[in-house]
Amino acid sequence: MTSTVGEIVGDRYRIVQLLGQGGMGAVYRAWDTRLNLPVALKEMIPQPGLDAEVLNQLRDQFEQEARVLATLIHPGLVRVTDYFSWRGNAYLVMDFVEGESLADRIAREGALPEGQVLAWTGQLLEALGYCHARGIIHRDIKPQNIIVTPDGRAVLVDFGLVKLWNPHDPRTKTVMRGAGTPEYAPPEQYDIGTTHTDPRSDIYSLGATMYQALTGRLPVTATQRMADPSSFLPPRRVNAAVTARTEAAILKALEMAKEKRFQSTAEMAAALGIVGTGTGVRPRSAAFAPAHPVQQPAPDVATGTVQSQPAARPKRGWLAKGVGLLVVGGCLLLLAVTVIGLYLIGKGGSQQNTATPTYFPTNTPRPPAPTPAMSGDILLQDNFSDKSSGWEIGAYETGDVGYRSGSYFVTSISKNSTMWGVANRTFDDVDIEVDATQVSAGPTNNNAYGVICREQGNGDGYHLRISGDGYFSIFLVTDGEIIKLVDWSQSSAIRQGNAANHIRAMCDGSRLTLYVNDTLVAEAEDETFMQGDIALTATTYEDEGTEVHFDNLVVRRP
Repeated sequence: MTSTVGEIVGDRYRIVQLLGQGGMGAVYRAWDTRLNLPVALKEMIPQPGLDAEVLNQLRDQFEQEARVLATLIHPGLVRVTDYFSWRGNAYLVMDFVEGESLADRIAREGALPEGQVLAWTGQLLEALGYCHARGIIHRDIKPQNIIVTPDGRAVLVDFGLVKLWNPHDPRTKTVMRGAGTPEYAPPEQYDIGTTHTDPRSDIYSLGATMYQALTGRLPVTATQRMADPSSFLPPRRVNAAVTARTEAAILKALEMAKEKRFQSTAEMAAALGIVGTGTGVRPRSAAFAPAHPVQQPAPDVATGTVQSQPAARPKRGWLAKGVGLLVVGGCLLLLAVTVIGLYLIGKGGSQQNTATPTYFPTNTPRPPAPTPAMSGDILLQDNFSDKSSGWEIGAYETGDVGYRSGSYFVTSISKNSTMWGVANRTFDDVDIEVDATQVSAGPTNNNAYGVICREQGNGDGYHLRISGDGYFSIFLVTDGEIIKLVDWSQSSAIRQGNAANHIRAMCDGSRLTLYVNDTLVAEAEDETFMQGDIALTATTYEDEGTEVHFDNLVVRRP
């Protein structure tokens, strides 16, 4: 029996609207009365007349689906947050994804522009590559199960036929409550012959989905194609605006024999000319990784700045000294004029960068700066023992992020590349504490790791970082451009090498502050971003990779 609008399910979720219903279940928009937010509620509705043994098996499969999906954290996949039984029915609770189904978009507009379809396909290939790398096959990809969000993302929202795939025994652990939707299901999903579904089955379904999006027509079923091959019209016969390259990729994805299809999502992405997607791998730009100096700097105590140690020079005679004094005098005069000019410009016009960095280099006298007490309201606390706590999990071209050994790890494996993993939350003012342990690095510990606050979804934000060889920095990244609010400087407060450091990064209004092991090392001012996600990050500047483990995270309101 289906739930009704207004009903409270599980003493928590109020039914708002029926979104869809199939042979074995229904999906509702519901309201979480405890957290005061919308959710999608999936209800298993067994067919009438099932015996007790079959019913129990279906419930076990439904629970297995919940456990599988709860481990998946990816922007292209809906996130499962709960599973429960109530009054004889089983339920999945998922994030509610705002937007319109691709099926509704096609029904309203007909054939869609190829560029837009390719953009969505790239996002879907990335999400499927992420699943396939973890041994999970979707098996029900179709326009009805793809939501296009208001910001243009394509999200897979239903794993009703999820299968745990073992390449060494592909028939194991199938969670199946039907054969999928005929127009999008490959022949092996009908269990024709002795073949079995694998990642190439999802490739077929995605090809069928692309066909419909580009032509506005339902694709012909696999059984009809086998019975009458002429019933299938290539995309360009239906829509001449489709390019030959895209048509060739769709036809290859829709090959009846699995061995003739693309063998991976990465291969399909390459054929479509989609760069950087298709394997669950998203590129992370090396532009976010300006290297700090490898040479140990010498502090200038008089000025409080850090300067590179000059190379030894031979002694010079009096003429050389005299010329040197003239040069120094000229430089000082030029510096004075420059300072006055900058002052006048600052008084009379606007400046691009209003940052005011403060450096605290090693052995330089500085005013006492006791660490402020952590007394604000806790916004987030995570010891990373729960692998479903919501942080990003992913394998990328230049490293990976995820949960390991009771901590959250970030690995950068490509020289000058920055990796980061996000919390998948939004904050404004934050006071972040975290233990960061360098596990491995290159021979000179030439790397960087730490915290990003107000992250904008593409790495933009404030990077407050330290390095394995004792440096620290605060960078603003905006539209991929690096602005050094506090350039790389050295501090004896940082434990070098494979060691643990306690990092505290504060982003309070326009004020940015970095503490390491309870020592204030840098401050800056900037107002570019006032809200965003938080992320944990690592970079290697060497040929060898860097791996950093983060633990005991606490985020408070300042």
